[in-house]
Amino acid sequence: MIPFYKHNLVNKNYLKKTLQSYYLTSGPKCEEVENILKKRFSKNFAYLTNSWTNSVISILLALKIKKGDEIIIPACTFVACANVIEMAGGKVVFADIDKKTKLMDIDDCLKKINKKTKIIMPVHLYGNLFPTYKLKKKIRKNIIVIEDSAHAFSGEYNDKKLGYYSDFLIFSFYATKSVTCGEGGAILSNNKKIMEKVRSIANNGMSKPAFKRFENNKYKPWDVVSYGFKANMSDLNASLLADQILNYEKLAKKKEKIYFTLKKKLASLNQLQFPENLKNKNRDYYLFPIGIEKKIRNKLIEYLTSKKIFVTVNFKSITKLKYYNKKYNNNNCPNSERWGEETLSLPFHAKLEVKEINEIFKQIKLFLKKNN
Repeated sequence: MIPFYKHNLVNKNYLKKTLQSYYLTSGPKCEEVENILKKRFSKNFAYLTNSWTNSVISILLALKIKKGDEIIIPACTFVACANVIEMAGGKVVFADIDKKTKLMDIDDCLKKINKKTKIIMPVHLYGNLFPTYKLKKKIRKNIIVIEDSAHAFSGEYNDKKLGYYSDFLIFSFYATKSVTCGEGGAILSNNKKIMEKVRSIANNGMSKPAFKRFENNKYKPWDVVSYGFKANMSDLNASLLADQILNYEKLAKKKEKIYFTLKKKLASLNQLQFPENLKNKNRDYYLFPIGIEKKIRNKLIEYLTSKKIFVTVNFKSITKLKYYNKKYNNNNCPNSERWGEETLSLPFHAKLEVKEINEIFKQIKLFLKKNN
């Protein structure tokens, strides 16, 4: 069996100190990780949450998104990007993707900007960094840019760190991510006013988290300054993150080597296509997507699964999903829709072995020979 994913966590008693402390929920361990993230990405503020989804909902609520406010996202991404906009009361606007890179098409995005456009949320898909700096040059200054970096935890574009050109940078620490704590997310920004609101909204609207109510042997009263919900990360989850973040470069280099080993093998099969990688320094390699003729894509998925090689689809165009197709049926994103019917993601992780790479190649080659 070749699983789609294996995590990189090892038993280092990450939880021991946390279990011996007074805090299991948000506390000093979360604060420690937030400080590590601020330093790594040169941001003034960082806040850990219990998911990428709740990170973005917290931002949209803090920005007071209202009915009719439009938020542009690429059509080829995970459905959570659209769901959070719906939940906050905004209107989703889908931009098509570039044929080669599969990243959001800047020209198509620009065509869809109007007076109602409040936010653009580009996605660093598969670890390939969207050129945010190019977008920023062409849009109004009052349009907020949120970088969805669920697929990338490293990289530089235009000689600047990931997140340099955006108002908010959002990470996911979900189970399959390169940096994981099972479930979790993080928000980074230099916007003090909004980040203070985010921190409160994500903690039921409270003015102080639990561990800040007792300092220097004094009780500090708290209040509820706005409505909110439960989106804070626990110290138990945060305990798994610090070591991974501090040592991420080792993992990134390992995954890069595996990525190109697999790609070199598969590149000899001319029936396959690959997203074009932009030349970003120290970019991440998160997923390994391939494209194949849509008439045999599902057959290939079935064939590989029968051989116990587990694959998935990242992603079907959101415009073709039942809910969004019905509600936003006038959205035409042909490149995204085509890629959604052609793509599948192969097993890819830091523990993928050469013999497994050879088996993946062997079985795809056999399938293509039978279906030529």
